[in-house]
Formats: sequence, C-alpha cells, structure tokens
Amino acid sequence: MNKALVALYARVSSGQQVKNGTIGSQLAAIKDRIREDGHVLPDAMLFIDDGVSGATLIRPQLERLRDYAAAGDIECLYILSPDRLARKYAYQALLMEEFSACGVEVIFICHTPGDTPEDMMLLQMQGMFAEYERAKIMERNRRGKLHGARCGNVGVLSGAPYGYRYIRRQPDGTPAQYIVNLHEASVVRKIFSWAGIERLSLGGVVRRLAEKGIESATGKPGWDRSTVWGMLKNPAYKGLAVFGKTKNCAPRPRVRAARNSADILKNGYSVIRSKPDDGIGIPVPAIINSALFLTVNEQLEENRRHARQGRRGAAYLLQGLTVCGHCRYAYYGKKVSKSAAKGGRSILITTVLGRMLTALGAFGCVTINRSGHPCWMKRSGHRSLRCCLSRNG
Repeated sequence: MNKALVALYARVSSGQQVKNGTIGSQLAAIKDRIREDGHVLPDAMLFIDDGVSGATLIRPQLERLRDYAAAGDIECLYILSPDRLARKYAYQALLMEEFSACGVEVIFICHTPGDTPEDMMLLQMQGMFAEYERAKIMERNRRGKLHGARCGNVGVLSGAPYGYRYIRRQPDGTPAQYIVNLHEASVVRKIFSWAGIERLSLGGVVRRLAEKGIESATGKPGWDRSTVWGMLKNPAYKGLAVFGKTKNCAPRPRVRAARNSADILKNGYSVIRSKPDDGIGIPVPAIINSALFLTVNEQLEENRRHARQGRRGAAYLLQGLTVCGHCRYAYYGKKVSKSAAKGGRSILITTVLGRMLTALGAFGCVTINRSGHPCWMKRSGHRSLRCCLSRNG
C-alpha cells in the first residue's frame, strides 16, 4: 500500500483567501491524513489552485491533475471536501466519473465515501448543496452591495482612483470615505485642463506628463494612454463615483491572453462594461467641475471620430494574433517608406518567420536596423522596445 501513487489537490476561490493563507490549513489536514494512511506524498504530486473559482473546470492545476490521472500516474487522490473539487454538481460528477475511469481512488477528508446507493446519494447531495451555497453567497453579496450603493456608501467601491485616498470603515462606525490627495489632485486638474482647454490628444497629454517629470500612480516615469483615457472618463473626479460600471458575464472567446495575465480565466467569467444608465452614483469630493468634465468627454468623442487608426484596420492576416515568447507583447506590422529604409526594402515580420529568425539568433523583441544592430525606438516619451523584427532586403 505504501507504494501507491498518491496525489493531493487543494483550492481556494479568492485572492483574499490566498492572502490569509487558508490554503495552508487544507494542506496540513490532507498531509496528516496521508501520513495516517501510511502513504508518501512526492513534492511533484501537489496540485494547488490558489485564487481560482470552483465554478469552472478550466483551472491550471486541475488540468495538470487530469493529465496525470489519464496517464495512469495517480492511484489515490486526496481532497479536503467535494466542494474543493468543484462548486457545481455537474462538474463534480463529471470529474468523479473521469477519475473512476482512470482507476483513481478519490478520498475526501471531510467525507467518508462508500459504494452503497446511500453513500453515492449523500455525495451527490453535498455537491448540490455546495452549488446552492455558492449561488446564495453571490446573491447576498450582490444584494448587500446594491443596498450600500443606493445608500451612498463608498465602501462598496473598495478602492479609490488616482487623486484620492480610500479610508476604510473605522471600528467606531465611521463609514468609508474618499479623501482628496492634494498632490495627485493637482495632477488630475492639469490632465483635464490640457485635454479640455488646450485640446491636447491623449498622446499629447502623455508627452506633457513625461516632460514635466510627473510619475504615474505606480511610480513609473511614463504614463499609458489607456490610463489617461480611463481618468478622463471617470465621473468620480466631478464628484459622482459610479458603482456597477462593469458586470460579469459568461467567458468570452479570447484570441490570446492579455500581457502579464494567465492564459486561463481564474474566476470562470469575463468582465464587460455596463450601460451608462445601469450604474449607481455615489457622491464623493469633486476635484474638477462638471462643465470641464463634459468638455473633455466631448473632445474625446471628437478625437475618436477623426482618428485614422479606427478606419485603417488590420493590414496583416495574423496581426495581433501571435505573441512574443520573451516579452509577451503581441506582434504587429509597420510599413516603412523607401526614404526611411534609405532606398532598401524594409519588411517587419510579425508571424512564424519572425519566430524562425528568433530561433536562429535574432532577438524577437528588438527592431534591427540597417547595420544589423538593435535600435532603441521612442514611444510615449520614454524608451521602449517595439515587439517586431525588421529586416532590410
């Protein structure tokens, strides 16, 4: 029995549970049971999903566990309880049937399995109750947040944008609130003034911030256009923060994962923007006046209508579909004029050929100049690398 191939699976749902270390209690209980049964648990047979919802089957470590089970590398699988395996009864039943077909004995620490119809019914009821409990928890959270938002409670926002400081609810009962950060608020006023009064584009605002040496909220010397756009569209700066700007929906198909994010959705759902009328306004201290906010948003809409990029579209078949294996930026194509190429023909490679050249020794994230050396190219007022390959023909 000691030679049985043993594995362990543990899971927690939220980032808060990961932060509080609740996964440690699961691991300790399961490892104690494995030792009591006289088994030895190899380090490579720990399958732990931290901060991944049990309402989806697409979990990194669960996928790895199923591959090991299909290959016959697992005989006994230890799990704390059925709801750690899945929060939906259908998923739980599917996994149990799959493990049984692979010859894997699943042992729940908090549940003694059996082969009788009564034991199977109890296991199925636990799975249905786990799914019901999850649905009730989500409904209570949703209802409580909606009530708090309608009462003007800032605590439902759980954070503050650039320019404010979020103060949590105090033990003496003082509600959560936004406090204006004077230094950041001055930067916010400058950004709105540049965009609304001086009519600067997003790129112009980003360059102005870099010229004045103003760091971003994360301490970076350069600002992203998307960050500035989000600030200019945030109604909190005019004194009305909005709860419910986004909502959850079924997982949407993705061509590729976003940079610095997992290939698999942890929560099993996608987040999309709600309709403007669906949000609930919560009064907060204003940094700018409503007239300036309206002027800025009208200017953004005008810039969008006159933007050439929206009408140009993708010029290459695989543009944006391939990702660099080194920096995770998407490949893109850029046309170069004959004068810029100094009479030679310049090709920016964004597809499989670029990966082939990378494998042959070229660095896939650096633009190669005419002499064959990497070129640093400026973008958004700071030095960065464009994720493409340039080749002079």
